Amino acid sequence: MTGAFRPVDPAVMRRAAVEAERTAFKSALDAALRTLAAAALSAALSLGAWQAWRWATASPAFALNEIKFTGLLHAQESELIRRSGLVLGENLLRADLPRAAREMESHPWVESALLTRRLPGTLLVNIEEHHPAALVQLGEKSMYVLDEEGRLFKRAAAEDGLDLPIVTGLSRQTPRPELQLRLLGALHLLDTWRGAGYAVSTLAEVRLDDDGGFTLFDTGDTKAGLRPGHHVPDQVDGLQEIRLGSSQLPLKLRRLAQMRAALARRGERAARIDLDNPARPDQAAATLADKR
Repeated sequence: MTGAFRPVDPAVMRRAAVEAERTAFKSALDAALRTLAAAALSAALSLGAWQAWRWATASPAFALNEIKFTGLLHAQESELIRRSGLVLGENLLRADLPRAAREMESHPWVESALLTRRLPGTLLVNIEEHHPAALVQLGEKSMYVLDEEGRLFKRAAAEDGLDLPIVTGLSRQTPRPELQLRLLGALHLLDTWRGAGYAVSTLAEVRLDDDGGFTLFDTGDTKAGLRPGHHVPDQVDGLQEIRLGSSQLPLKLRRLAQMRAALARRGERAARIDLDNPARPDQAAATLADKR
């Protein structure tokens, strides 16, 4: 059974509508006031930050008074500072460090430069230089420096003071992909030579042969395999030519040590050793040097 219908008093409805409208208006007003307050605070903070930045970038308290370098071996501090455009006394906060880093990296020895501010007035510069691995002769008079990543990064100069093996057998006409591949092959050979216990400093030349093999010109023999009391022949003027070929390099370098030791026990030295005999890979041939 349903209850009797009771009509709503129009006055009550009007009061409810007015109250709802008043509540909505108050909520909108509160929201607007909060927004205005936040905007005013943000503007005040922005103005304060701008004023602080303006003061800091003009204050002598942040003048650049020291540049500290790390990682330098070949590049000179004075040259890098000159390239960077940085000036002692300028405001450190206003210094364009990305541009200064790019300019330092234009130096042939510099691979990368990282600049960091240390307030109030010090700039830290970490330099990563190329690590030279060999010299590369392209043509008769063009000599370049090869780094450990296989990049020719500068022309070689006497003032570089580099005592490195010279890679020969290439020319400017060598296609770039082939050139890169053969340079990486030369670096692999140097790693293999070093891994076999030989000193890279004794290598005068690494010739890249037309057939893809390697011929080395070495200045020193090894005493490996000699028993106490055995005579070691005096160093013969000139280089020892070592024909390696292109395959089984670790095995051939072990055979080289055995052959050198056997010759040394007999008081002899080879002027040329051929370890690349495709017909008899287990054999090696030696041409003895003249004795003095």
